[in-house]
Amino acid sequence: MTRLYFHCGSAGGILLDYRGAEISDLAEARDHALDVARKVMRDAYGVADFSDWFVCVGDDQDEEILRVPFTCALPTLH
Repeated sequence: MTRLYFHCGSAGGILLDYRGAEISDLAEARDHALDVARKVMRDAYGVADFSDWFVCVGDDQDEEILRVPFTCALPTLH
């Protein structure tokens, strides 16, 4: 297990994750990043466009491991 941090950002700024989460692999990190994006979009007040937002997954030395666009967390129509 590794502690990773899930920072959310856009052209307007960044929301830092100071707690992080214990993650076992990249697949779990991506799934957690998608959950973070969904929660931010669900809890946002007055923000309707998240097209330029992303979750930046970083390690304890602030190295970017993965970047997941919020658009990946949007529901798809079939």
